[in-house]
Amino acid sequence: MLGGLEDGVTAGLIREQGPQVYAFVRALGREVCYDTLGPRQRAELHERVAAVLARLGALGGVRAATVQELAYHTAEAAALGGRQRLDAAVAAAATAAAAALEDAAYDLAAGYFAQAALFAGRAGWAPEQSGRLLAAAGTARLRGASGAGARDAGRASLTGAIRLGLRAGDHGLVAAAALGLGPRPTLGALAGDAAPPPDPVRLDALRDACATLPATGLPPEQHSAAARLMSRLAYETGRPELARRALDLARTGGDPRAVAEALLAVGGELDQVVREAVALGDEELLARAYDLAAAEAVRRGQTGRAAALLERLAALADLRAAALVRWYALRAAAELAALRGTPDAAAAARALAAGQAVAPAAADAADAALRRWTGPKAGPGRANPAGLTAREREVLVWALRGTPAKEIASALVLGERTVETHLASIYRKLGVRTRIELIRKLGDGSGL
Repeated sequence: MLGGLEDGVTAGLIREQGPQVYAFVRALGREVCYDTLGPRQRAELHERVAAVLARLGALGGVRAATVQELAYHTAEAAALGGRQRLDAAVAAAATAAAAALEDAAYDLAAGYFAQAALFAGRAGWAPEQSGRLLAAAGTARLRGASGAGARDAGRASLTGAIRLGLRAGDHGLVAAAALGLGPRPTLGALAGDAAPPPDPVRLDALRDACATLPATGLPPEQHSAAARLMSRLAYETGRPELARRALDLARTGGDPRAVAEALLAVGGELDQVVREAVALGDEELLARAYDLAAAEAVRRGQTGRAAALLERLAALADLRAAALVRWYALRAAAELAALRGTPDAAAAARALAAGQAVAPAAADAADAALRRWTGPKAGPGRANPAGLTAREREVLVWALRGTPAKEIASALVLGERTVETHLASIYRKLGVRTRIELIRKLGDGSGL
């Protein structure tokens, strides 16, 4: 093998990148060599590479395999069949998914979980075991959702996992999938008592999950999941008695995350929820707590407290943040500007774009509530100081994503020339000349 490597270097086919690491000089060279192998030879090659990488990982001072490399090679080797190979592919893909989650690479994690579920099915795993991997894939997909396609794929995975769990009588699987659909979104701190439109998929999932709970004798290990399910169903349906039951169950189980979730549903002790979320390092829980606490402060006329809470929430707007957290954080920035009497249409547009990737109907309702805000400092009609029309605001949301005019036209069912007319009007009203100037102006926080 070493002689072959030396010959390859001499011939200019491969080069040494580092100790014991070689790469093809051109991708085409790799493909030509690879294509000379038959399907079985390719699979055997991947199996041998996976074995070597695993052994290297056990040695000190040499290159260890990454989990992504092992997942790739074991997946390709699985074409040879056999339970052992398929099980290895499942384990490698699940490990790679877990590593991706730690890096907040949600889409990558979802792909690996889905791959693991596929191999588990081929290996003859029980449906509920494959279902857990499917539920993990859907949850990751929704956490990283950047558009309708990812959101729909994630929800489809989770509803499929729920069906598998119901058929198998597996409460744990049903609970995990139902919780993976996420909490019911709010309409923001400035929305008053307005509620988001109902989500029948989430509501049915929570009802199905709660229906699988035993009437009596709930095992202690199920207290946490049961309390979280009941809390979300209580919040979804507005049933305070169910929220109180969930809180009692959560306190009995002693899980701080379940207690915090129940307190959100009950609607009290939000400062405790913030403390628990910080201690747990749970940004989604923290974002929800800040959002509800800010709304409560606005209702009580505590403008200073509301502004402080919105500032903390807006600080969570990180590119690595989960989709729901990013939406809430961007929305908080827009709400903070409105609360201070200086509405920022750019911030509102960014929040709307982020929200549409999570829950389009709720995002639209939240945006409408923000534009209607006429609090103590925000006078009527100031929520859109640039004077954009409703259709221009829709076009602006798509334009900020960098979407070409032709695709905007298709999405909004308009003619391409009509979209270009709207864009020209937006540029004129905002004082810019090009799409790049538009994104720069709205992206750097310039006031409108």
